Amino acid sequence: MADLSPTTGEGFYSGTWKDVKDVLGVLDVDEGKLATLNEPTVNKYQEMVDREIDAVLEELYHTPLVAMQRVMPDGTTKSVFPGDLRRAARYWTACLLLLNEFQQLSQNTTEQATTYLEDSRRQIYAMKRYNHRVPGQRRKSHYSRTIPPNFQPPSIPEQDF
Repeated sequence: MADLSPTTGEGFYSGTWKDVKDVLGVLDVDEGKLATLNEPTVNKYQEMVDREIDAVLEELYHTPLVAMQRVMPDGTTKSVFPGDLRRAARYWTACLLLLNEFQQLSQNTTEQATTYLEDSRRQIYAMKRYNHRVPGQRRKSHYSRTIPPNFQPPSIPEQDF
């Protein structure tokens, strides 16, 4: 992970700025507009999205979230964030970039970006629910210090937006 968050010193949840740029390519942003995109701009949006994700999940998990150590097929160890968290962070960052940095986009592209943004936010919110656990993360204890958080009843979050 070459891109590091200035707040945590760890990698961004969405990966590198090129990963976000690849998602923008999927969202039909032409090459001329993508060429104007630079690493500091993408990193600014990555940091903003990471802190927003931490704000949503801090009620249930210790934040910032930590990368899990995974053994790859070739025997090396790699730090990775869970796939659903990574996907949501990538699309959230890419859609914010698309809607805020690029002007004169087609109506279809804007609607598609808005749909992906809402989907990503719903996916992050779903991680707060009791039936979805983020692997490799420490949960917070809300009721008692003597009962592990996994055995406690859930705190009931508000309705999905």
